[in-house]
Amino acid sequence: MNINKENIRSVIVQGYVGMLFLLIIMTLSDLTVAGLSKNLDLLQNDPGIIGLWMTAVLLSINVLIQIAIRTFDSKKFRQSIYVISIIYMLLFVAHQIFHFVAGDGVTIDLIYDTTHHIIGVWVIIYAHKWAKLKE
Repeated sequence: MNINKENIRSVIVQGYVGMLFLLIIMTLSDLTVAGLSKNLDLLQNDPGIIGLWMTAVLLSINVLIQIAIRTFDSKKFRQSIYVISIIYMLLFVAHQIFHFVAGDGVTIDLIYDTTHHIIGVWVIIYAHKWAKLKE
């Protein structure tokens, strides 16, 4: 399959849209679990105040990246999106590792996190293809 520059950009943006959706669902899932268990103290740990701030920052970065990918196309910009995509995905992998170390085990969020990681790898692969394209 021959994939052109616009298709590559579309895959990257779609990946960021998917990751955005999953981030929102993860947050809503935490709220739902706390509400259903009638234990809002669960929210003190995850997401917690710092987690809410991180979520706000990541949501904002995600939306801005989507717009920027559709707006800019210089070689340096494409390379920066590749690097940012790696960092973005590694933040979520680190977050998942911290949950395992804390003994959280298998939770509903693991499904969302795993899907997020798969999409993150997909985005990185296509961001790399986009970064390698000639001007």
